[in-house]
Amino acid sequence: MHATDQLFVDPRDLSPAKTFGLLKASVVPRPIAWTSTRSVDGVNNLAPFSFFTVVSSSPPMVLLSLEFHPDGRPKDSAANIEATGEFVVNTAPASYAAAVDHTSHDFGPDVDEFALARLTPVPSRLVRPCRVGESPVSLECRLHTTLRPGSDRLVIGEVVAFHIASHVLDANGRIDVAQTDPLARTAAGFARIDPITIPTR
Repeated sequence: MHATDQLFVDPRDLSPAKTFGLLKASVVPRPIAWTSTRSVDGVNNLAPFSFFTVVSSSPPMVLLSLEFHPDGRPKDSAANIEATGEFVVNTAPASYAAAVDHTSHDFGPDVDEFALARLTPVPSRLVRPCRVGESPVSLECRLHTTLRPGSDRLVIGEVVAFHIASHVLDANGRIDVAQTDPLARTAAGFARIDPITIPTR
């Protein structure tokens, strides 16, 4: 393909929904932050977010981009993080894609998505939200900063603890990504991430 074969699109000419669709199809694959929070009333909440990345390695920080409800209300995850200052990012194994999808639906703030998806809530060490027992890697986080540069709320959390299942560690104590079986988000679906080995010369 040559540059002359490409379609030029100015996002100012598009609706927000069309722009969102282009972003979802362009930025792929996206890792899934299966995010657990707890309300001030003690209700567990679990939801997946694919607008997610690392912000800093020292101190370790991650970022979630959280949409609002159509009427402007914050999603339960955002409200809980704002109220408690804590959350846990759990990696989502591809074998649990159905459960991830189930927890993506819009439930009321009094609904425990762990129970709905038949997942195991495991107490964290340093924060109040539970970890997902079925997740091979979990990051306990404390809220560092919230920003709103555009339509979404950006939540930056400092990772205060890692939990890593022993079966995903290699002989050198490093995480073997293939063993975590990471689930990724594409434009509007899920995909597995398979490592590619580049031959040495």
